[in-house]
Amino acid sequence: MQLSKQLQRADIEPHLNALKGWLRGNVAGMYVGRKRKNGHDTDQWSVILHVQYKKSADRLALDGDELIPPFIELPIAQKEGGHVMVKVPTDIQEIGPLEAPAPAEKPQPMASWDRVRPAPGGYQIQPQGLNATGTLGASFAINGQFRMISNNHVMSWNGQYTRIYQPDTTAPVNYLAPVSGFVPITLYPNSNQFNPVYNPCDLAWCNVNGLQCAPQIQGIGVPTGFAAPAVNMQVSYYGAFTDEVVHTSIATVNYIGIVRMMGNQYAWFENMMMLAENYSMPGDSGSVLVNNQMQMVGMLVSGSVFRTLCCLIPTQLIQ
Repeated sequence: MQLSKQLQRADIEPHLNALKGWLRGNVAGMYVGRKRKNGHDTDQWSVILHVQYKKSADRLALDGDELIPPFIELPIAQKEGGHVMVKVPTDIQEIGPLEAPAPAEKPQPMASWDRVRPAPGGYQIQPQGLNATGTLGASFAINGQFRMISNNHVMSWNGQYTRIYQPDTTAPVNYLAPVSGFVPITLYPNSNQFNPVYNPCDLAWCNVNGLQCAPQIQGIGVPTGFAAPAVNMQVSYYGAFTDEVVHTSIATVNYIGIVRMMGNQYAWFENMMMLAENYSMPGDSGSVLVNNQMQMVGMLVSGSVFRTLCCLIPTQLIQ
């Protein structure tokens, strides 16, 4: 039998879809990464499972959670043809409870909280009626229209909110634009859903003009287009709460996970990016990731001290 340490990331990732049944209850996410031991990465590729809490076997049984084995056997394709059953290690990592982003309190001074016209990416926005803020991701021409993009959960909440202000709703003069469209997010009341619908992105947009929004992202510049994300790609973003350019890299482009959002609801996502470092704060949601070639590769959706998740920007869905 082939040794698991000889496996590569690409050998295991095609099998993640078959493991989605674990993604419920206490298990909040999964991806392929290096197994950790004593706080350090080893040379073994493994299926990493993010759990809200590490539990004893007795506690798992009491809570109705499934026991995750230390190894799983997967049919790994061989270069010479055929498949070999290989024991692939699992690595259980605790990330804490899933928490919905809270409204960000304004520290002083914060440039990204100022009213600016035309508004660049990286500045704070808020929908009328919602006591929470997020980040204007970027503005660019697509399908013959200049559009501003951010998260659905920042601007629209599946159509509940339609008027966007920058920086906030404290004054009528701050009104920026109406929401023109969004990609619906399928939500569930708890994290125990069987066979959930997996969302492709967290995206909403406003049709704007050059007097309302500017094409540049604060501290980064004007993006030149789009590119596919890749593992280890260097990226930068500017979040309205962090209020500075953050430089980091992409740890995986195949993260599958649960995100708590839009109040106390839960959404399942696939094909997400997880960043290598976790700098984002509440209020940074909607920030656009830009690579070193000034191409947009994704959008920040959820961040904590343990994981920062980003989604793709499927421009074909923007109408």
